[in-house]
Amino acid sequence: MYEIKKFFLNLLLKIKTFKDNLQKTQTTYRVFKNSKGKTSVNQAASLQINKVTDNDIKKIEKTAEKIVKKYFGDIEKTVKLLEKKGIRVYRTKFAVKLLGNVNEKQGFITPLKGYKAFYLNFFLGLLCDKKLVFCTKSKEMFVFTTSGIDTFYLASQVYKFVAFEKHLAGFEYEVQEKFKKIYKNPNVKNFNSLTAGDIFALKEAIARDVESVDFATKLHAEAELSSRFGNKNNNEKK
Repeated sequence: MYEIKKFFLNLLLKIKTFKDNLQKTQTTYRVFKNSKGKTSVNQAASLQINKVTDNDIKKIEKTAEKIVKKYFGDIEKTVKLLEKKGIRVYRTKFAVKLLGNVNEKQGFITPLKGYKAFYLNFFLGLLCDKKLVFCTKSKEMFVFTTSGIDTFYLASQVYKFVAFEKHLAGFEYEVQEKFKKIYKNPNVKNFNSLTAGDIFALKEAIARDVESVDFATKLHAEAELSSRFGNKNNNEKK
């Protein structure tokens, strides 16, 4: 989990460096707030980004924590709880390979379009013995292997799901596609193709991922502390 967080922090640094280099050019961008509390970046085409506050993050953490801690450690019951909330949860032993074919990873999958959506709709329905959907659009979903789901990784994905439901920025289709492309190939060519609007949007996408890792790390620390305290009490009673 530390390596995942380290990657995102390095990516943030690269984006900041690229942004600083852009600001040295003669091109200027207008950034303003509208009446709905959103931020817009004006550069030929405008991009709207939700303004996320610490208070928003705390509310999301609280909601995600309720879901994760209700059946903490019991993956099966947690999965059923998620399904009761109306989100599809697919589990197949071919999850890693299936998702890798369309540049996706296990966990929470945001809505997709085109070939990727059709591919997942069809094969997940087929392999998971669920209704086959022949559509080039997919809804948000969870996809996992049939075994070995880590409790804290699941927690990080639940955080993303709650943040998505609350309409936080960074989950827009176009933003996610660019984010996954850079995640897979964080090279100079891909960074140089980014506009100022792309950078603002990607910062939000990365922030959501970092927040999810922080959330899971915090739960892990709490669990370890609780375990140590419990062991200490048991030893004292002997």
